[in-house]
Formats: sequence, C-alpha cells, structure tokens
Amino acid sequence: MWGLCQVQMDFPMCLLLPRYLLEDILNRLEDAREIAKAQCVCKEFLDAGNDIRSLRIIVLDIYHEQARNIDLRSLRSQMPGTSNGGEASTSQSKQDGNPPLKFKDQMVQILVKKRNLVQLRFEVDSRLQSKAVPEDEKRRTDFWISDPYFVRKWIPAMKSTLEHLCIVDYGQQAIMRRSSIIKILSQYCKRLKTLDLRNMFIETSDCEEMPLMVSLTWRCVKVTGGALQDINTIMPNLQTLALLGVFGVERGVLKFQEIKVLCLGLSTPAKEVTMDLPKLEKLQLKMQCPQKLIIKASILKYLAFNLEVMEPSKVELKCMAGLQELLYGASSFVTLSSLIEKNPNLKKIFLDIPCMALAEDGRFLGVLKDVPLMLPDFTKLHECESLEILNIGPGLWHCMETNVEILESLVKWPSMSCLILHMIPQNLELTVKVLRMLLRLSVKFLTIYVHTSSAVKLDILQPKIKTIVSECEQHINEDIKTWTKSLDFSCFSF
Repeated sequence: MWGLCQVQMDFPMCLLLPRYLLEDILNRLEDAREIAKAQCVCKEFLDAGNDIRSLRIIVLDIYHEQARNIDLRSLRSQMPGTSNGGEASTSQSKQDGNPPLKFKDQMVQILVKKRNLVQLRFEVDSRLQSKAVPEDEKRRTDFWISDPYFVRKWIPAMKSTLEHLCIVDYGQQAIMRRSSIIKILSQYCKRLKTLDLRNMFIETSDCEEMPLMVSLTWRCVKVTGGALQDINTIMPNLQTLALLGVFGVERGVLKFQEIKVLCLGLSTPAKEVTMDLPKLEKLQLKMQCPQKLIIKASILKYLAFNLEVMEPSKVELKCMAGLQELLYGASSFVTLSSLIEKNPNLKKIFLDIPCMALAEDGRFLGVLKDVPLMLPDFTKLHECESLEILNIGPGLWHCMETNVEILESLVKWPSMSCLILHMIPQNLELTVKVLRMLLRLSVKFLTIYVHTSSAVKLDILQPKIKTIVSECEQHINEDIKTWTKSLDFSCFSF
C-alpha cells in the first residue's frame, strides 16, 4: 500500500489532466511572466503554453534598467584600463557561451511559438512611460514596439488566428519614428477584428483592405495628414472608431456604413472633416475645431459636443433631430441653441464651460482668464418638454454665481425631475442664491458634488443646502457628495 501511494505522489499531476484543461488554466493566467513560469512545470504545460489563445506582455521598467546596465557595462569593457571590469561584465556571457539576448529578441522567441493566439496585449507600463530619461533615449529603438522590422519578425506566426491586438508603445522612442504597422497587419492578419494602438507615429499609406475590422482605437498618436481618409478606405466595416489625442490629421471624408460609435479627438485643427454616417448612434467630439466640419447622422441619439467653434471655423450638424442625450461643454452656446431647437425630445442634458483649471491631483488652481463666461439661454430649455435630467458642470456653475443678477431676471426656469450640480463654490451667499432659483416644483431628486478644495467648504455649505431643500413645497431626495478629479456622468449613456 505504501509503495502505491508513493508512486501516485511522484507522478506529475499535470499528466492526469486533459489537454483542454491545461490550456484553460494557462489562458486564465494571460500574463506572459506567469505563463512562462507555469511552462517550467512539465513538458505538458510547456506544450499547452504554446497553444494559449490570450496573452498579455507588460514591458516593465526593470527590463529597461537591465538593458541600460548591460549597455553601460559593455561600454566600460571597451574603455582602456578597465580590463578587470570588462572581465566581470562578461562573466555571465562566458558561462552561457552567448551574449545576453536583447529585449526584442526575447519577445520574438516568446511570440513565434504561440500557434493559436487570438488576443494579444503588448504594453509598456506607466512607470517606464513617465520616468525621466536622458536625451539620447529618443535616438534608441530597442524598446520601440511598433518598429516595423520587429513586428515583421513575430506577426506571421499568428497571422491565421489573431483577432484582437492592443499595443501601448514606449512613447519616448516610438513617437519620433513612423511605423507602417497598419500596412503590416493588413498584409498578414486577415482575421483581425479589433485594434488598439497608443503612443506611436502611424503611417497609413499602401495598406490592403481589412474587411473584418469592427473596432479601431488610436490614443496619443501622431499620424500623416491623410490618415483619416485612409482608415475610411482600409476598414470600411468599422462599427466603433475612437481617436483620442491624435495629432496631424489634415482632412477626411468619413462614409462608414456600419459605424455606430465615433469618438473624434483631434489635437491639431484639421482643414476639413466631413461625415455621412447613416447608422451612427453615439458621437463624441472633443477636439480642436476643424476649419470646416460637416456631420450628417440621421439616427444619432447621444452627442457629446466639446469643442470651441472659433472664427472662421464653420460647423454644420445635419439631420440631427432624434437626440435623447446631450453633453455640451464650450464657452459659446450658439450651437447649443441650434441643437435644442432641432431636438425637443431631449431627456438628459449636461452643460459646462471649460474654465476651471485643476492640477493633476485634482486641486483647484483657479479660473482660466481667457475663457468667456457667458450664460446659455436657459429659456431655450423650455422647448425640451421631455427633459428629465439637467447636469450642470463646475465651469457653468461658477458663471452662474458671477452672473446671478441675470439669472434673477428669469421669470420661469425649465422643468426637470433630476438636478445634478458639480460646483467649486467661491461665495456662500451666491451659491445659496443660485440654488434657491434652481429648485423649482418639478425637481424631485437633487445631487450636489462639492469640490474638495472649494473656498466654501462642505461642512459649511451642507446645512444651508438642507435648509433650502426643507423649505421647498415638494419633497426632494437630496444627496450631497464631494468630488476631486472626475465629474459624475453615470446617468448618461457614454
């Protein structure tokens, strides 16, 4: 009996598991480092690790430090009078018989063995992205992930399986060099459906069509002038397109027939952008306004409009008569008036003026002096008979405090059942006065967010708010909270 138990204990447990379970275990790990450790357990895990469907490679700061230390030791070994140091620096190489593999070569060795990879995320971590580096770092390419020469080494291994790809490149090196990664993917990855590229300089010319692509995201990337037009041609069946912090677009005519969600965040003003998108439902415009912007979207339901329309820019919003939700953030409310006139069935509206400056940690720095503080025409909101939620941002709230005399002249305020206020109150008396105006009979729910570094502190303001609410004729469910960095848009569909 003892002998039988001993045999069972020595027998590797992984040999008792069917292959599909081994693969499922490793797929749940996802992280490349953890999978590599598991593959050391036994031959069965080693083989199963090469058949995983999902892989995440995180390029850590320590990899960069190790590479620079190797470079430094190598440099010292070549200097006169450093023979001892040179011997020490090459001792590991002598033991192995080969020089240490460079980072990219190690990645190639890992990736070319993955036979069934469906999803890959290749990401340089935030610590490496943000740390200060010498100026000569920009001349290096050893951590340039979207390097075409590097990509061509491993992408063929997964050309028949890869469907989802995300690459967060090392901006210090990548943003200085053009990458033809789109061209390479269009040639090899015919099954690719979703693509997310960040921190790189993207070239889009001479690409083949990618008919299966349904979602494309670019974040913090530089592109050539015709990139927007090229994407329209290369990926005609996109359903979701998110361009966030994109530099260099000059013009584009978008005629995606299947697109439903579009986020256009151009960080440099284009000359002309025209869109005719028959199935578009959600549109977010957060960008430098093009000289000419024409948008036709007949079934659009949700619109976030965050751009300053300055002379001589021209904006035309055509066939937008079915909006249900509108988030509007600008110092000019001309476009707002036009949108409200065309969309009387709006149910949820957010209004703000981008004039409140916050530090990275959320501290309030002050009011931007170059932003006009003009009130919208609140009487226009009477046309929105279905209005349920009015959400006011901190910039507009400040403008309301400073223009309280104008607000007092309003005889009738728009009706809504839910009122949400984000504020950085500067004057207790003015805050109380504006709040009394807003709490009309229709308001049943009130949520107030008071900034943590406001001049008027929450412990002073809260009793005043409760008193005002208790004096109202109707019962109001109030909720008083604080905020620091982010506004609450949870009631909206974005």
